Amino acid sequence: MSGEKISSNEAIDAALHLDGDPDHVKQFYEDWAKTYNIDTTGSEYTGPAIAANLLQQHLTNKNSELLDAGCGTGLVGVELQALGYSNLDGFDLSDSMVELAAATGAYRQVLGSIDMMRAAESYAAASYDAILSVGVFTLGHVPPEALQVLLKLTRAGGLLVISTRTHYYDQTNFQQVVDDLTSSKQAELIQLIKDAPYNNDGDGHYWVLRKTG
Repeated sequence: MSGEKISSNEAIDAALHLDGDPDHVKQFYEDWAKTYNIDTTGSEYTGPAIAANLLQQHLTNKNSELLDAGCGTGLVGVELQALGYSNLDGFDLSDSMVELAAATGAYRQVLGSIDMMRAAESYAAASYDAILSVGVFTLGHVPPEALQVLLKLTRAGGLLVISTRTHYYDQTNFQQVVDDLTSSKQAELIQLIKDAPYNNDGDGHYWVLRKTG
């Protein structure tokens, strides 16, 4: 898969061929930040809107404490703001992307230089009613085990809303990580939408999990 062209957009295709090294991923997005919104809009990127609407189906309290994990330029935040959610924080590996997210006005606080696998160093356990992560569980970015990190930051009864690109799901152990969390009663899968619109390069899967306890 490493040499297979996935996207007709040069920048998006390059992003999907990253090696997962946080330093490399960070530098790539530092360089891409200025044109990221243009490139993703051109790719008919529907992931943020679908995820935000999924959250609204399962969490009607608009005062809930939310975290956008891997917020990028704030596309998810803008969608949540439009739906009336106001208590939203975010983080991303790229400082340049975070600057753009902050400029949307959708976030209370956004932090840069945060590696998702080490997010527990910056956020207290059980801090949020729901965590969304859209466009992050994709090839060359974070391992499926990052789901366990996000679950620790979620309050009991809270939600995780996650997107996975189909390529990522097919080539990683994401399903096994979900199965391990559900079989150990750490979480329950309350909704899964497979092969749904993601962008014009392909479909994605959308997951809603509830933390038990």
